[in-house]
Amino acid sequence: MKTESKTGDETMKAESTTGDETAKTQKQVVIYLLADDYIEVEVQPLTMGDLCEIVGTDRKVADFVKQMPVTGLQPQETGRSVISVLMLVEAITVQVRKQFAGIQCQCVLLGAEQLIVEWGGKKTAPWWVTILKTVCVSLIILTGSAFTIMTYDQDVDVAGVFGRIYQLFVGHVPTQPGILEAAYAFGVAAGILLFFNPFVSAAKRKAPSPVEIEMEKYESDIRDTIVKIDNRLNKR
Repeated sequence: MKTESKTGDETMKAESTTGDETAKTQKQVVIYLLADDYIEVEVQPLTMGDLCEIVGTDRKVADFVKQMPVTGLQPQETGRSVISVLMLVEAITVQVRKQFAGIQCQCVLLGAEQLIVEWGGKKTAPWWVTILKTVCVSLIILTGSAFTIMTYDQDVDVAGVFGRIYQLFVGHVPTQPGILEAAYAFGVAAGILLFFNPFVSAAKRKAPSPVEIEMEKYESDIRDTIVKIDNRLNKR
């Protein structure tokens, strides 16, 4: 009995030693994945490099990962697909283990956990369509802004305020628009232009414009909603 127990202990020690030696002989490679939450693609089939920025502690392994095809994703001409980064990590780990003997791969996520893939990319519209859209949007904004300013002036009685100012400093209220009305009109226009700052390119501005900030929030809400809807449908 003592001999059998001793033999079993020696076997377990030998297996433990062998496992430790195997772990020591394996090369540890770290792959960093930086993924945006929204990607527009036109090429098919997709590779890992199309979805993420990939770097690693071993350049050969990182280059292999970049060229890996993305499996389990049905290509489409148009539409959207939602991809979990965990699926990419699992595929990378399996393929690296098969391709490189003695290498243990560890993936580190630095970006989004779920990716929205927009198939087909952006469609470039004809120049006349772009001009027509710009004119229509400009007219809508101009009309809406003018209506808003007029209703505001009516609510706060700007004309009455100007009349009291004229009465206080001049002694009478002019029948025609005067310097106060001209300064008010110029100030409103100048304030809008300076606030939205459309004449300076985004690359030269020190900070994004309010419109860009609101559009970014709107796009972020759209992406979050797409991911939540996809997760809800997959749970059914």
